[in-house]
Amino acid sequence: MNAFLRTWAAALVALTFVAGCEKPGNDPEAIGPDTQNPDGNITLELPADPQPQSTDFSHRIMLLQHTGTYCSNCPRLMSSLKILAEDQAYAGKYQHVAAHSYNETGDAAYSQAAAHLSQAFCSGYYPELTFNLTKDNTGTSTDPETIKAHTDALHKETADAGITAVSRRNGSTLSIKAGIKAAKAGTYRIAAWVLEDGIRSKQEGASEDWQNTHNNAVRIMAGKTLNMKIYGEKLDPMAAGETAQAEFAVEMDPAWDADNCKVFVLVNAAGTDGRYDLANCAICPLDGSVEYQYN
Repeated sequence: MNAFLRTWAAALVALTFVAGCEKPGNDPEAIGPDTQNPDGNITLELPADPQPQSTDFSHRIMLLQHTGTYCSNCPRLMSSLKILAEDQAYAGKYQHVAAHSYNETGDAAYSQAAAHLSQAFCSGYYPELTFNLTKDNTGTSTDPETIKAHTDALHKETADAGITAVSRRNGSTLSIKAGIKAAKAGTYRIAAWVLEDGIRSKQEGASEDWQNTHNNAVRIMAGKTLNMKIYGEKLDPMAAGETAQAEFAVEMDPAWDADNCKVFVLVNAAGTDGRYDLANCAICPLDGSVEYQYN
């Protein structure tokens, strides 16, 4: 389709996008012990470290899909991501997050969190796949082999940090505690986002019914400021083998299907230029936990 320019006003920045598509306006018992404070708040306990002497962590990158239901070209990328997900050689190399930012009206998977992510990292061509928390992308290619090549280039045998987390609902409030163990000395941030699966919303250009069901859609990012929501709580500088943790509270929207929601935990590391990029990521079930994942 013909590309065109449209100005997006964001809370902190204003960016202009060139669109490729024509764009319109787990088991609770597995968590471990927890206690309840006198005020009724739950104090969460992280899972025990299964290998306390090790820092040989498995590594996953993030594939960030910029999409929307009015984007008639987006099913091409959806099909390639499905091929990737069915390739067992890549099952442990990445986590997929979908930022439904193309159209607010008519897209049940749209969120302000998704819009912020696309404003920060998407060039404006839809569909677009970016990697980690950068603007590195596959360009106009949606070919699964291109995605695999990018994934292989970014994936490490050992992650710079490991992740553990636990979450528990108390009414509409979701409490999250996330922990990190550094394999490499550095300065890190921990972030927590809520993702939802199984969202039914009609997809333009869909050739098969499964393309009308949207998974891993980002609903909300925890934190007080936009920077904290994307990159997470800043921790004190850490030595190799050292641990740290952060806690978050998220208000769950009643329109979300909590049974289909999960917590996406990110650890971001500061580079030599002071900028942060993803060091590792993990999925924690709602009312569940995830322990450090070792090779």
